Amino acid sequence: MKKETIIAVFFGLLFGGVVAVFISLKSRDIELAKNKVIAPPEEKVLSANLTGTEMQPLVLTEPSNDAIFEKNTIRFKGTAAKDSLIIIQSPIKDLVVKNTQEKFDFEFPLALGENSIKIVVYPKEKQFRPQEKFIKVYFIDSEL
Repeated sequence: MKKETIIAVFFGLLFGGVVAVFISLKSRDIELAKNKVIAPPEEKVLSANLTGTEMQPLVLTEPSNDAIFEKNTIRFKGTAAKDSLIIIQSPIKDLVVKNTQEKFDFEFPLALGENSIKIVVYPKEKQFRPQEKFIKVYFIDSEL
């Protein structure tokens, strides 16, 4: 090959590499510009935290986890945020109650054997997340 041909091929490859790097960098910038921002602006986060209200935690005083009962009903007692929505779910029944006071007291049925129960509290204020608790209680019939 001639000397000019080798130089032309070298500069062609060099120029092609520079163009390829430039196109790949620009396409990445274009893709990043197209994406939507998921997080809220920092101003909104700060204003939500400056309200001074704190969510009252879900406290379940009765029943305790892994408790054994001889009756087919139990009482759920505890405290949650006022005007929140309390949902108690088990395989045999779902109970939905609006908590008008901070304290709650509900009767709930049990199935024979192990009962996995989920308690979820949805607060009235939308800035707070729902709170969840999982408990397992056992109903063992004494007549068996």
